[in-house]
Amino acid sequence: MKFFKKKFSYFYPILLLIFYTFVRHQFRELAQIISNQVGQATSYFWTLLFLECSYLLLVFFLVKKHSQRQAFQWAKKRQALQAIYGTIFASCAVYWLDYFMSGFVQGRAAIYQIFPRTLSPLGMLLLLVLVIFVRPVTEELIFRGALVQAYFNSSSFYGRVWGPAVIYGALHLLAHPFTPVSFLIYILPSLVFGLLYDKTRSLYYPILAHIGLNLIYTLPVLLATLQGLSS
Repeated sequence: MKFFKKKFSYFYPILLLIFYTFVRHQFRELAQIISNQVGQATSYFWTLLFLECSYLLLVFFLVKKHSQRQAFQWAKKRQALQAIYGTIFASCAVYWLDYFMSGFVQGRAAIYQIFPRTLSPLGMLLLLVLVIFVRPVTEELIFRGALVQAYFNSSSFYGRVWGPAVIYGALHLLAHPFTPVSFLIYILPSLVFGLLYDKTRSLYYPILAHIGLNLIYTLPVLLATLQGLSS
């Protein structure tokens, strides 16, 4: 039994990567099919949120089961303040590095394309929950959690940081044309979050930094959506 458990701890990150790369993108089509059957305006977004949250729970269960206890602990009191500062700095640094490479106007326009203007305020809010919270947590659990714990935890500093970052960048480039700039745009955030994880040894801080980054990106949309809901 222990033999199979040990083998599975090395095999499950590959399953998560396959699901992340090929299956998760089908959630939209599945949500659309269910929405067409239900016939409600926001059923698509509720279904998509349910599917993504279910996947997140599965990832969390597997990563927590096969990770060291320290990966799911907050920093000690003496290091907590430094970890929080590092989290805030990581979010802001990735945001400006991305805009420096891709162009401020183009970067903002690309983010806004995710949120069609014809959406209702409730549909927009559900989509924001996915973008700001669910997807960042899922990605960090996979790339900073499953991959590092299974393959890079005992490797050098460069392996722990660069290994998951290169895999993350390569997977995203499967669906996008390769250019040196596009590769840097995908790999740099992962490197920064990897450094944060390596310094704190806790998954909570790169998760918070990734959430903070997506929150900064979508803050204008979020404020407009909240205003629409309150009016």
